[in-house]
Amino acid sequence: MNKLLLLACCIVLPFFVHAKYQFLLRKKYAQRYKAIDSCFYYNAKLRADKQAFLKEIKVLEEEAKSAGDIELVSEAKLLNIALNSASEQGDFLKAEKDASDLLAYALQNKLTQIEIRCRQFAGRYYMEKAGRYIEGINEFLMSYYLMQQISIQDFPTKKEHMYEVAHAYYNFGDFESAKKYMMEAQRTPMPNNTKMQDDKNKIRTYINLENTLGLLYRNEQKYDSAIHCFRTVYNLAVAQKDTAWIGGSTGNIGITYYLQKQYSKAVPLLAYDIECSIKYGEWNNATNSLIKLTDIYLQQHNMPVVKVLIDSSLRLLANKSITEPAQHLQYLYPIMAKYYNEVGNARLAYNYMDSARVAKELMDKKKNAMALAHEEHRLQLQVHHAEMQKHEDDKQFQLLRKNTIIAVIALFAGIVIVFINGRRKYYMQKNKLEEAKRQMAEDELNNAHAQLDDFRKRIYDKNELIERIRAEVENTQQAAINPTYVNNEVLTQLMQSILLTDEQWEQFRVNFEKVHTGFLLRLREKLPDLTPSETRYLALAKLKLSNKEMAAMLGVSMQGVRNYRYRLRKKFNLPEEGDIDDLINEI
Repeated sequence: MNKLLLLACCIVLPFFVHAKYQFLLRKKYAQRYKAIDSCFYYNAKLRADKQAFLKEIKVLEEEAKSAGDIELVSEAKLLNIALNSASEQGDFLKAEKDASDLLAYALQNKLTQIEIRCRQFAGRYYMEKAGRYIEGINEFLMSYYLMQQISIQDFPTKKEHMYEVAHAYYNFGDFESAKKYMMEAQRTPMPNNTKMQDDKNKIRTYINLENTLGLLYRNEQKYDSAIHCFRTVYNLAVAQKDTAWIGGSTGNIGITYYLQKQYSKAVPLLAYDIECSIKYGEWNNATNSLIKLTDIYLQQHNMPVVKVLIDSSLRLLANKSITEPAQHLQYLYPIMAKYYNEVGNARLAYNYMDSARVAKELMDKKKNAMALAHEEHRLQLQVHHAEMQKHEDDKQFQLLRKNTIIAVIALFAGIVIVFINGRRKYYMQKNKLEEAKRQMAEDELNNAHAQLDDFRKRIYDKNELIERIRAEVENTQQAAINPTYVNNEVLTQLMQSILLTDEQWEQFRVNFEKVHTGFLLRLREKLPDLTPSETRYLALAKLKLSNKEMAAMLGVSMQGVRNYRYRLRKKFNLPEEGDIDDLINEI
């Protein structure tokens, strides 16, 4: 009995063990993203224990593989990348390869939302850990383009990830692009009209991005808008009892007042920010606010306080967490130079002015490098835009849409773009013009054929009428004189109407030349002694009119037509068996 119980446990127990994440299996991202967030991304207790966190990721991946849920397998891999690319506990050396492998897997299986998020984690790694800003910003840009292809229903965190693109551009120093993407993110709705700030897991993300928007407004000197954003951050932080953000938002409001020279408002806010920043280890933020507070007291000529604040700033800058001290020293050293000048120490004042120059040159050098990186990114962006346009053109071509636009842009191709587009438009217009000319020529030829055919038909109809009237005249020879006279007069008028006037011959010649291009010219060159009437005869013969039709048009009898043929044969020494038609066909 005990053996049977043990066997049953061995069979059943694995199902219970491997069913830990059953509630996540075989669901779409929109159905399980909140559960994944709660279990992993925002599970602070689990994330604090790296080994336990990795173990849970492994369990998730194994369950997903067993269930054949390839998207959930990708989610597990993405959790590893998130840990290694952004967390201080991560193995940064693995982040790049893992991201590359997952991107290939996502592309192969058409997992667009996985690709978007993976590119953003890769972008954070490149920018925050590897210092490869161009590669980082390109990953965020690629994620942006991918987000244009997916709906909010399929990707409910689209707004959040749009914000991340804006935040990346802000960190890159491209404030104009950051503002553009930030505005687009704000216009992006969330599922079921929910708000990010109402989601307990997303509130800190929203606070961070609202703060970034305030910084962008402050950079544009739109101080009222900046303060509005910072107050929004402050109110949200108070509601969340987040003292770190309470201090940060207070400091940002204080710096905004400082920039407006409203020092009485700025001082208490900056002091509070310094206190909170030191408490939570935000050393860069504390130093920045402390230097601005020092400058205020310097302008108020409160030298004892200035000296205390200078010393405090230097102590903060000695902290190893501040990786870029020159960023702060370029502002602190000029203050120190002014201070020592005020207290009568010219030597130290001069030394600190020189140190300020060195610190500024160092930061300018880095800014120039960043500007160069911006320019390189701009050119790469142009190339990417060209590739996207080419892809769209190819798609249109496959759908049988004519006149596709193909844009090919080289690396340094600002001017080349205009040239290539100009050439492309030129050839398109040229082809259209040639097609129009060809169509016009074809229409003219068809019209000439139609007019010649109509011309022949009218002659034929009139000849038929003349023959009928002539027959009636012959049948009424015994009738009264007057009716016969009338019929003869009508017959004469009809025969006269068939004769072509000079104007009609000219119109006939124009249409004939369109149909048989160059015939009359070659006829004159080969037979220069032709009379005008002989030329007309040969032209009518070329149209293969009957002798009766030619006689009517030339105003001669049937015998007269035969005489034309006889005279031409004699004039050009054609043999008796020679035929005028053969002569015409040779021309």
